[in-house]
Formats: sequence, structure tokens, C-alpha cells
Amino acid sequence: MPNSSMVRSSPDGSGKASAGRIEGNSDNGSYLDLGVNTHHSIADQGLEFRQIIDCLLANGSSVEIQHGKQAEEERSWSTQALQRSAFYFAEAQRLGHMGGWVFNPAKGFDYWSHELFRIHGLDPAAEAPSSEQYLTLVHPQDRDFMATLMKQMAVGASEFDVTKRIVRPDREVRHIRCVGAPVAENGILKGIVGNAIDVTENEILTQELRRREAYLTEAQRLSHTGSFGWRPGCGEHVWSDETYRIFEYDPAEKATLDMIVERVHPEDRSLVLELVERASTSGGAIDCEYRLLFPDDRVKYVRVLAKPLGAASEDLEFAGAVIDITEAKQAEERIRRNERELRTIIEIMPAYMGTTLPDGTVDFLSQSWLDYSGQTREEAMGWGWAGAIHPDDVDRQMANWRTALASREPLEQEGRFRNVDGIYRWFLNRNIPLRDEDGSVIKWYGILFDINALKETAHALQMREHQLLGIIETIPSMLWSTSPTGEPTHNSQRLLEYVGTPLEEFISRGWVSFIHPDDREETAKAFFRAIDTGGSYNVIHRVRRADGEYRWHQTRGEPLRAPDGKIIQWYGLSIDIDERKRAEDHLRDAHIKLSTASKIATVAELSASIAHELNQPLMAVLGNAQAAKRWLAADPPNLTEVNASIERILRAIRSADETMRHIRALFKRESFEKTEANIPDMIREAVRLVHEDPKKRAVLIDWDFDGHLPTVSVDLIQIQQVLCNLISNAIEAMEGSGIPPVVKVRAAVTGQTEMLIQVIDNGPGVDNTEKIFDAFMTTKEDGMGIGLAVSRSIVEAHDGRLWAENTPGGGATFSMALPLLISE
Repeated sequence: MPNSSMVRSSPDGSGKASAGRIEGNSDNGSYLDLGVNTHHSIADQGLEFRQIIDCLLANGSSVEIQHGKQAEEERSWSTQALQRSAFYFAEAQRLGHMGGWVFNPAKGFDYWSHELFRIHGLDPAAEAPSSEQYLTLVHPQDRDFMATLMKQMAVGASEFDVTKRIVRPDREVRHIRCVGAPVAENGILKGIVGNAIDVTENEILTQELRRREAYLTEAQRLSHTGSFGWRPGCGEHVWSDETYRIFEYDPAEKATLDMIVERVHPEDRSLVLELVERASTSGGAIDCEYRLLFPDDRVKYVRVLAKPLGAASEDLEFAGAVIDITEAKQAEERIRRNERELRTIIEIMPAYMGTTLPDGTVDFLSQSWLDYSGQTREEAMGWGWAGAIHPDDVDRQMANWRTALASREPLEQEGRFRNVDGIYRWFLNRNIPLRDEDGSVIKWYGILFDINALKETAHALQMREHQLLGIIETIPSMLWSTSPTGEPTHNSQRLLEYVGTPLEEFISRGWVSFIHPDDREETAKAFFRAIDTGGSYNVIHRVRRADGEYRWHQTRGEPLRAPDGKIIQWYGLSIDIDERKRAEDHLRDAHIKLSTASKIATVAELSASIAHELNQPLMAVLGNAQAAKRWLAADPPNLTEVNASIERILRAIRSADETMRHIRALFKRESFEKTEANIPDMIREAVRLVHEDPKKRAVLIDWDFDGHLPTVSVDLIQIQQVLCNLISNAIEAMEGSGIPPVVKVRAAVTGQTEMLIQVIDNGPGVDNTEKIFDAFMTTKEDGMGIGLAVSRSIVEAHDGRLWAENTPGGGATFSMALPLLISE
């Protein structure tokens, strides 16, 4: 017959509650005690208890009930005892926040105590939840773990003790400790019986304790402070993690006094042992510093503080802290070293140093000052140093010093001080206050620089400057200078006399206001372009004289650079070239007349006539020769202008001959010489040449280039002739219309293979954009129709294209495309 379970009960006569013990008789004769929960009524407690019995009986347990008189007599006693025990057990569960349960591997939970229902926030009248229902009560983060545990229970797991979280219906999270053990009969698992204990408060306190321990550990780590406990009587040492880190031992090692002594620097070891002996015998407090020496010869400085917790020798115990003060010690050493270095620097500096109290009383002077002045330190302290000031400077310097003390502002002044030989030298004195956090002055620091050589040099420079200004004023030109950003810094007296205004008015009105209105914009653009780029400045413009007459001047400017290339000043001069310009205008008129006369011939006759006339530029020679004659007849003769006129004669002759050579080469289809030409420079030169004509000088010609245009390989003279012809045609297209002519020149790269140059006017446009390039086709009354035909021939000889288009809204656009060199 299989072993059976037995229910024993004993009455207590209370009639309030009952408790019982189910003893399952196992194969080895031992018993498994099962705690049974109670509720508030005795009947309920008996029902709960019977539920546990029924669960075990349903799993195959048998109950042997003694029959007869003995059983009848014991029934009443057992019932009362059972009720009393059940009450005690239920009350204990309630007070201990502990509930019981029985788990059936086949179908889930067979039983939950009333307290277990209350722990989960559920109605105790409900049935024990199924496995699935139970898992919904478990916190989502613990659910997988508990599901796995329940599967293990179903296949015969061993005893377990785990803590999990549950979520009550009111969303409150509780921590539950779950303890269970299997119940088996004849080796067959019948169920698992266990308790669930609400340990939320304990868990919260544990987490708080861990958090505070973490705070303490991190604070010790950050402050390099470890804690320890020491009981001299038994030799026990308790170290924190930071203490282990300071002594650089493995926390797994048990700390001993020998470990401490091993780390102590040999020179400090006797001190430490003496302190240990004194503390362990007298129980006195410990406060000392010593060094630790590590196997790799590193040294640490530590401070140890400890106080006894007990008075009796046998119970003596110390609690203390060990602080790593290595960084502080190193900082102190650096400060001492810096102080020594600072004193050394003060003494070797080519200056004299001193400090004063807030009231101006000197409390320190460098030895170098005492050596210079010949004063003793006692004589110089306080206000004694002032005895070395030059008599003529003492009142001024002392007044300034008292003003600085009152205002608490830095002071800088110059003065003369007597040396040990009685000679006075110039010094620059600087004093600055040292303030505390409230802004109050706590110290003054002063320094004296010997500037005697600088003073002598400055005096010599002033004399040289005076001489230089005298030389400048005698030069027959108007000189000026500006700052790197273009603000005037000097204008010669000759310049101010020419414009007829004092310096202040000249600066306030601005130099541009004295330029002819037609020349102002271009002059200003050229000037500020030079300021921005650092390039040379060279313009020809008209400047108003004091009597109101505008005369032609050539103005040039160049930057003065520092060794590092930075511009520190601009210098320039303006030369009156009015007579030269008039001679050039006469020469230009002769060229214009010659060009007009040549238009009545055929192309071949035109070429021959141009060759003949340009090779014998009598008008140019005559004009410049007459100018040279006038300069020679002047009193005294102006040889500079004579040479300039002669140079212009020679340049005109060479230019005319070069032009003729290129024209002959064009008509004879001869080869021409190509060079790498800069497009912006070529356009600017063409505009300048067109503006040389007095009739076209007032026309506004605007240009616009793309940045960083590449060079093109062309015959510079021929392409410039094409540009001059196109620009002149654009200006002449508006003659007689009553509308001011506006000409725009644009240059850009198209398709990476061509350089496109466009001349755009605001004229009436052209009737036929192709026939306009035919020879002898002209829209002008006095034109011969040769210019555009020749221009197209020149461009096509360069493998380029020249065409015309009418611009929407009025005007015409002449476009010239020149090929670019393509790198292989």
C-alpha cells in the first residue's frame, strides 16, 4: 500500500480561527510541513485548509482516519486546534505580508491564500489564477523569466527562491520574493508548494542603500579619499575600494598592517610604525602625512586621519580616512618652483619691478632697482624711492600716482630717474592694481622700463622727419599718403595750395570731390581696387585747381609693406600733365583726320595710304616737337617734359609702324605673332584708347568680367583694334538720337572652350545682322563700311567668330568668340 498523508489537529477552544498541518509521509518516513493561510472567519480558515488537503488528496495522497472511539474523541479537539492554528497562521501571514500557494504542473495554480490575493491587489473570493492569468500580473520586464521558471516547475524543478516584480490593478509595482519546493510521492511530482513574501519596502531600502553606497564610493573616487576601519586588538583592517586604489592593492586581498608598511616609503616607515604603536596602545587620534613608494619607483603622498571609537584597549577600534594628496603636494612644489623662477626672472629682466600696498606704500623693490638707484632697501621702502625722481618731474609724477590710487585705475607715465652715478635717464612707468573678488585693490604692481635710448631715437626721428618734409615740399609734384585702408595721413603743402583749401577742409570734403565729375567714378574705382588688392594705383584724370579750372594729372600710388608683406602705408604723387594731354589731343586729331581721309579710297588704296601716312607721322612728330620746343623755351627749360615729348614722338612712330605691319599682314594673309593676352587688361586698354578721343571721352563705358578669366593666345594689336572698332561703333550708333549712349563690355568663358567678349549698346539696333559685315556696307553718313569687315577677317584669322544680334528692348550686341587653349 502506498504511503499516505495524515491530517492531525488539536483543539484550542477559541472558536475564532484554526490552523493545521498536513504531513505527507514520504518514502523515507519524513514529513513535509505545509503552512496554511487564514482569513477573518474560522469557517473560511477551515475551508482554506481543506482546499490544501483536497489538492494533495487529488494528487494521490491518502488519509488514514482512525475509526472507533479514539477518532470520535479526538475530532472535537482537532477541529478546535485546527481553527486556532489556522487563525494564528493567517495572522502571521498578514503581518508578514506573506501568502501561500500550491501549483499543479498539469493545470496551473490549485490554491492561493487570502493574503496572496491581497498582496496582488485581487479579490480573495476569486479563484486561484491560471498560469496565463498569473503571468499578466508579473511586471513586463520579469515576465519571460517567470514563464521560464514555471515551465521548469512543470517538469520537476528543484527548490527555488527568486524575487520578481508584480503590477497591481492600480498600477502599483510591488517586489515579491517567491520561495517554492516540490511535493512528490513515490518519486512522482504531485505539486509545488510555496510562499510569496511582499519585500517591497525591504527592496526599496536596499536600493536606497546601494545608491547611497554608490554616492559614497563615487565621492571617494572623485576626492581621492578612502575610508578604513582598524581594530588593533585583533589586527582586522576594513578598506573601501578607494583605499585599495590608493595603495594599489587588489580588493580581493585581505588588508593587513604588513601591506601598509610594505607600501610606506623607507624614509617614512619608522614614523608610521611609531604612530601605529602609539595609537594602538594609547588610543589617541591620528593625523599624519607620509609617502608611499611603489615597485615602479612612483611616489604618492597621503594624509591619514583616524579617531578611536572605543575606550577599552581590548575593544579599541578606529575609523578613519586616507587622502591621496599627491596632486596637492605637486602643486605646492610647482608654486614654490614658480616663485623661485619668478624672482629669478624679475632680477634678470631689463626692467625694475616693485609692489605697493593699496595706499601706495612700497613693500617690495627688485634688487636691480636698488643697484640702479644706489638706495638701500630700507631707504627705498615706503615713499623713499621717490627721492630718485628728477626735480622737474616729481610733482607731475606724484600727482598722477595719487590720482591712480584714488581712482584705482592703471597708470602709465614717463619720467626721469637718477642712477647711482647721479645721471638721469628716461623711464616708462606702468602700474596696475590687483583686485579681489569684490573689486577692492589689494596690491599694486609696477614696472620701470628704461626708454632713454628710445627717447633719443625719437628725437632724432623728429629731426629727420622735419628735414624730409622740407624736401617733400620742394618737389614739383603734389605728394600724399594714406593708411592701409585709404584714410589720408599726409598731404603736401603744394597739394593743398593747388586745390586752395586747408587740410581740415580737404579731409572733410574728401579728395574725390576735387576730381572732375566725369572722372570721379573711374578714379574712385581704381583707387579702392588698389586698396583691396594691394596693386599699384595709376590713373589719369582732371583735378580742379583753386581758380576752378580742371587740369589733367597723372596720379600714381604704391604701397609700403612690412617684412611680412603687410601694407603699412600708401604713398603717392600727382603730376600736372595738362600740357602733355593737349599735345596728345592735337596728335589724336591728326590721326582722326588721317583716318577720315583714308576712308575714301579702296581697301587696297586704304592699306597703302595707311602704310604711307603712318610710316611718316608728321603730325605726331610735329605736335610733340612743338610741345618740346615750348618746354625748352620755358625759363628754366623743363628737360623732364622735353624728354617725355620726345619719348611720345618715338612711341607714336613705333606704334604707327607696328600697326601698319599688322594691317599689311592681314590683307596679305601673312602669319601674325600670337601672345598670351589677359582679357581684362586688353579691354581696359581698348576703353582707354577710345576715351582718348575727346568726342567719346564723356561716354560711360561699363565692363564686367567673370573672376579668374584664363588668358587667350592672340595678336594683341589686332584684337585691340577689333575691340576699339566695336566700342566706337556702339558709341556712334547713338549720335544724334538725343539719348545718352551707354556701352557695356562683358567677358566670360562659355563651354570651357571659348572666350566670349560682348559689346552691348542702347542704340537703334541693326537692320541686317549679316550684311553689316559686308565690305563697304555702312549705316553711317560718313562711314566707308570697312571696319566690321576687317574686324571679322581679323577674328576669323584667329579661328574665332564675330556676329551681331539685336537686343530685346533696344540696342545691339556684337559678340566675339576666341578659342581657348585646351590642356592635354
